[in-house]
Amino acid sequence: MAASEKGLMATSKISLQGEYLFGRIVKHNRYFEPDPTKFTHGAYITVLHQTDGKHAWQRKMHFPELGGIIAYMRHGDQKYFGDVFLMMGAVKFWMFRTQPIEGYLQLGSGLAITTRYFHVIHNPENAVIGSALNYSFQLKLGLEGKLHPSVRMGAAISFSHYSNSAVQLPNLGINVAGLLVGVRYFPNAARPWSYNRNPYPKPQKRHELMMKLSLSMHEMRPRGGPKYPIYGFTTNYAYYTSIIHKILAGFTLDYSQAAYDFLMYYGNATGLRPEVYSLQAGLFTGSEIMIGRVSIFFIIGAYVFDPRKNWPVYTKVGSNYYFATIGKKKTSRMFIGANVKSHVFVAQNLEMSAGVAF
Repeated sequence: MAASEKGLMATSKISLQGEYLFGRIVKHNRYFEPDPTKFTHGAYITVLHQTDGKHAWQRKMHFPELGGIIAYMRHGDQKYFGDVFLMMGAVKFWMFRTQPIEGYLQLGSGLAITTRYFHVIHNPENAVIGSALNYSFQLKLGLEGKLHPSVRMGAAISFSHYSNSAVQLPNLGINVAGLLVGVRYFPNAARPWSYNRNPYPKPQKRHELMMKLSLSMHEMRPRGGPKYPIYGFTTNYAYYTSIIHKILAGFTLDYSQAAYDFLMYYGNATGLRPEVYSLQAGLFTGSEIMIGRVSIFFIIGAYVFDPRKNWPVYTKVGSNYYFATIGKKKTSRMFIGANVKSHVFVAQNLEMSAGVAF
């Protein structure tokens, strides 16, 4: 079926979008200094590819779009926050598609390079970003209206975050809420093409076990202090609700080298062995969405053992890349991944991981 037959889908596979951002830094922590007083302006350029249903997950997700973003943000409080350059991958999910207007949810993730960050002499007031290179994330909720088969106008509300996940202090992170308006151009609108609308299959398996090992680095206070590794082990059970989604529940165990060295250096008044004091154990639940071999996951957990008495609830947002299936039944897969662990909107560390799901 040609894309133009119903007029509900993209008019070409590739599109180019330009957007203007009007927003403001959101102060999300009482230690956030200085107070943002001015607005943030930005420019976004996005290239998107419309999937056509060649793979079953594309049909199940109602033909999402995949692409990349480059962006520039100029914060109003230049003296403290400077400019930011973003480079992100993006996935766009359609919530509804009609003749005059379409609604979508878009997720982006990648790198942020900032020109102004904490410096003990030149920028001591910026107690929120500690390095030039940071992790970035963006969430967009928007609408698009068709002006012409080759042109659309759009508007969206957005939330952007960037921080270095405590690899280098300080690390409260910067959040920007704003409004995006833009124009989208389809260069090959007249070229005919079609969607694969074949039925998608049921999951190859319903139940899955996963085990993974992770490593992260954490800088100790004060800024410029030593960086210590945190070693992690995770195991969980997953239930596939469809070929693209699974529900998770599991257990994590982390070992902090910094906590161990602290007791060995300053003496032990905790009544616990240093090996035990260095541990954290937690239970979690969450959700994982499969986009081909790449997944996006979100989990929320609570510590059941934490002698260092951190905030009891934590979240993790990240992505995994799954390699080709292995084993006799072709249902087991090795994977690598990365995620940000946070306590109450403040990133604690960036975890790199590798594991197996079977």
